[in-house]
Amino acid sequence: MRRWLILILGIPVYTFLLMVLATGIVCALAVEDWASEDWSEFLWDLLDLLRDGEWWVDVGILTIVAVGAQAIFVIPVIGKRPPKAPRSRSLKASLIIAAAVAGTLTFGLMLAFTEFAGTVLEISSDSDLDFWTAEAIVTAIFVGSWAFWSAVLLVFCRGIWADRTLGRVVGLLLGGTLLEVLVVLPLDIMVRRRTDCYCFSGTFFGLCLAAGATLWLTGPGIVIALTSKKHRAWRQTHCGRCAYPKGPSPGPACPECGYAWLDASRTSE
Repeated sequence: MRRWLILILGIPVYTFLLMVLATGIVCALAVEDWASEDWSEFLWDLLDLLRDGEWWVDVGILTIVAVGAQAIFVIPVIGKRPPKAPRSRSLKASLIIAAAVAGTLTFGLMLAFTEFAGTVLEISSDSDLDFWTAEAIVTAIFVGSWAFWSAVLLVFCRGIWADRTLGRVVGLLLGGTLLEVLVVLPLDIMVRRRTDCYCFSGTFFGLCLAAGATLWLTGPGIVIALTSKKHRAWRQTHCGRCAYPKGPSPGPACPECGYAWLDASRTSE
């Protein structure tokens, strides 16, 4: 009952804070030059968006979808018993969602390099694409990136405990997000010097996607960090296959199902 009460009260508050943070990040990225501008531009943009009902509807829908994806992502690590992939509870849904985040980062990096090539290096294509063709190409690139990272994660995340698998995935994605920001930020600075419409540039959207990925990963990262200690303690005292208590003299294998505890300890590392 206490857990459900925390979820019922905590999720709406967390969702609201996520929406406000997202609004603040977009306004911060939209400032033309922090070195020459004061905080007034940022504050006025923030107030304008916070008073815009349509903005709240759009960001609210995206945030609700993001929080729902976060909930699905951390389901395998919620509970007293940490399931071992892929036996007790499948990690496919969680890894596919993580692949969507990785695909988003890949897509943002592609947008940034495309904008940099067209604006700074002045490399442009002679082909004129209509709106729907361009939309189809962009969608195909994102879906292709999502499919690629889904295959990679599903292949290389087998036979590892769920909390360790998802913890490593979150850590790698956060590292990739930081690396992307370090790569895209100087590109965005160079693009802003060459154009007057930087808020719709590929580098701007790349930074927004990286910031969104960071916000999304924060929630699951906190949940995994809070549950990992409890799961490690559980693995030390129970069988990883049938949850039988080891007891004071466990021996080399589970007396209930014959599962080798030595192998279980190796797979949990």
